Amino acid sequence: MVKMLLQNRNNAPHWKTKPGQPKNKRMKKLTILLSTVFILISCSKKNDNHCTPVTPESESDEITAFCNAQGINYIADTNGIYYQVIDQGSGMTPNQNSVVTVTYKATTLDGTTVDDNTTTPVTQPLNQFIEGWRLALPYIQQGGHIKMILPSMLAYGCTGISGKVPPNSPLYYDIVLMKVE
Repeated sequence: MVKMLLQNRNNAPHWKTKPGQPKNKRMKKLTILLSTVFILISCSKKNDNHCTPVTPESESDEITAFCNAQGINYIADTNGIYYQVIDQGSGMTPNQNSVVTVTYKATTLDGTTVDDNTTTPVTQPLNQFIEGWRLALPYIQQGGHIKMILPSMLAYGCTGISGKVPPNSPLYYDIVLMKVE
């Protein structure tokens, strides 16, 4: 019954024929219409994933000035992380498979607080933290305390975090490594 409704008097499916119009002309119009719709949709989308990352070297002067202003006697590692070990700790050293419990405070270099977990410890696998943490936290042991400034590419990169971390922002962390499992 449905098939009969979709057919015209020549017994051809209704959507395939149109009186007086050749098949190739209809296909050409359909192709043009679909192409136009695709182009309009593609052009109207905002490319939110496009950003321009910066290198740790380009942020080194800003990070150095911050360290000097804050009295941080830093060591700069080969990844561009600036850090000062306040207390080495004496327990286990974390590795990428460790579950760590930390308290920390994160700020941008202008002092804006990004995250403050100084009273509520955070426990999660080290490999689930941002790259800068994965690289620098093994500089201390359980019970240790470290101050570190991460170049943006080892934090939240050129995308940042909407409403919290601007794009290409180095971040300062003050971390106490309470437990390593």
